[in-house]
Amino acid sequence: MLLPTRHLHALIITALIFVLIGAVRLVTFNIHYFDPFNNGIRDYEITDILFSQLRDPERVDREDRIVLVHVAKPQRAEIAELLTKIGSRSPRVIGVDILFSGRKDPVGDSLLAAAISATPSIVMASNLAPYDGQRKGIPGMIYSDSIFTRGARSAYTNFLAGTDRTVRLFNPFITTLDGRQEVSFGAALAQAYAPDRVGKLRWQRGERPVRINYSGGYRGFLRVDGGAILETEAEDPLAVFRDRIVIIGFIDSQEPDAPIEDRYFTPLNEVYTGRSLPDMYGAVIHANIVSMILDGSYIFELPGWLEALLVVGFTYVNVLVIHRIYHRLPDSYHGVTRVMQLVELFCFFFIVALLFYHFRLKIDFSTGFLALVLAYDIVMIYESFIRKRIPALNPPDHV
Repeated sequence: MLLPTRHLHALIITALIFVLIGAVRLVTFNIHYFDPFNNGIRDYEITDILFSQLRDPERVDREDRIVLVHVAKPQRAEIAELLTKIGSRSPRVIGVDILFSGRKDPVGDSLLAAAISATPSIVMASNLAPYDGQRKGIPGMIYSDSIFTRGARSAYTNFLAGTDRTVRLFNPFITTLDGRQEVSFGAALAQAYAPDRVGKLRWQRGERPVRINYSGGYRGFLRVDGGAILETEAEDPLAVFRDRIVIIGFIDSQEPDAPIEDRYFTPLNEVYTGRSLPDMYGAVIHANIVSMILDGSYIFELPGWLEALLVVGFTYVNVLVIHRIYHRLPDSYHGVTRVMQLVELFCFFFIVALLFYHFRLKIDFSTGFLALVLAYDIVMIYESFIRKRIPALNPPDHV
């Protein structure tokens, strides 16, 4: 019988590390509901630092194909007047990121319905119905009242996150349980502006989630206050809408009582760990999605199997080295290993950041980093506890 080699020891230690990581994640998932600190913790990725801290906003070009129209407290008669004024300047498409549920004021409802009907290219917001766990799918859509959707296109505004998590992904297309193919709000706006871009997206991605490549907050887009449009009688201020994509909705507010509804965390949030307020409204996220689709500036991701292979290989090589240090430099094990871990973490963080910043290639190496940190302790546990109790792992001539 062949005695275990250092490679076999490294394989066993590597396996123990991933068993521990899996167990910790399973326990964390199960107690997530009971976590008293849950409201102060956001899901976090290394690339968030690039979005929120290392990107120079001065070097990001302003998006001039999209105009954001801020409406603080949407009244239906005012939205109708906005649509009439904006529509008179021949925009390519108008997206209304407001859901008009039910009927309220007969006069306002009639004016809004007439304005929507008179706008040739308009996309109305809708919502996906709650996920049906038994049938495993989306049963249908929740639309504005039928008086506002006659002859108008509707598209869903939902993201792949609740308001307590970070929006990194969106579904451009979804087929509901009744067989209807629905399009997301951002994809519908981009389709009205550049149909070929959305056709390419559908062909390449299908109904798979797409990672959002954020170009900036609301300051990165042309922004107009809806109240100013209603008050002006001049024609010049309205010229900004010609041949552009217009998104009407709640864009931003610095007021302390600003609504929290439809407000999300994004990777652009400067407070990327700990407790903070959601930093971006849905209309601005849609603008980022439209900009990404028009530019074709998607984030590339490695296949899951390749990422897993890289993480396992990275962990195994480190365990092999750390295990050798444990035997060859027992007095210096702690210091040498910790220095090695710090240098590796810094270098690999730099590589991951470089690939994302310059090539839009995202590599999720968080498991590898965690495995590297755990390797120090697992090697000691293996040598001082496990190996001493299993004779087959402890040959008399081992070094």
